[in-house]
Amino acid sequence: MNENKFTGKAELYSKYRPSYSEKLIDWLYEMTNAETVADIGAGTGIFTSALLKKPWSVTAVEPNSDMLSVLKSDLGGKVKTVVASAENTTLDTESVNLITVAQAFHWFDKARFKAECQRILTPDGHLAIVWNSRCQNDLEEERNKICMKYCDCYRSGHVQTGYDDFDGDTFLRNEYFKSTDFLRLENERFVTREQFIGDNLSRSYAPKRDDSGYDGFVCELESAFSKYEKNGRVSQNYITECYLGSF
Repeated sequence: MNENKFTGKAELYSKYRPSYSEKLIDWLYEMTNAETVADIGAGTGIFTSALLKKPWSVTAVEPNSDMLSVLKSDLGGKVKTVVASAENTTLDTESVNLITVAQAFHWFDKARFKAECQRILTPDGHLAIVWNSRCQNDLEEERNKICMKYCDCYRSGHVQTGYDDFDGDTFLRNEYFKSTDFLRLENERFVTREQFIGDNLSRSYAPKRDDSGYDGFVCELESAFSKYEKNGRVSQNYITECYLGSF
């Protein structure tokens, strides 16, 4: 179970994680003609908020109470909220035209989630799986080494989720979906020291303030930032990828 991975990190997550391009939301709107959307693994509502730019009826599904409390605080009555897992959303059968999963699919039980999607989607419904992936540069390589040193659940530049051999493109196109559309966008960011440190502390694998490695982790991240910053900022660019599939 992964429901508690981000307990105690909700505020950091909401404040420092990157958002998503309006181009992606426009694309989903044009491709699906959806009216009802379920954002599953919604977290603090970063992607949920982006969905509200369209006239969709949006339901946010999230099992972690810390994360969901931030979502409710930020979005108020703009969305329906459900405390539930991705594999058992409790949503009605054939009640959703579009399911979105942003930065969370790797935590799910893939087979059980697929069965749940097939249950709650309308016959013409779609599932959109979205990732924001950091671009590699010298700073990112140094950051990876720091994470390897201080973060127990971090290995070879990615989180250990029990699915280390997951090849997203091959798996989704050839095994998971019956048909797939794909969108790739650049997400350019220049972040301050506070944003850089906050983003890293929001990660599931990052030490918390009371953990023994916290001070060393933050100190080395600050040194890395100082090494690469220009005018008080560093480049922390992302690539946004979206697989839009049907079953």
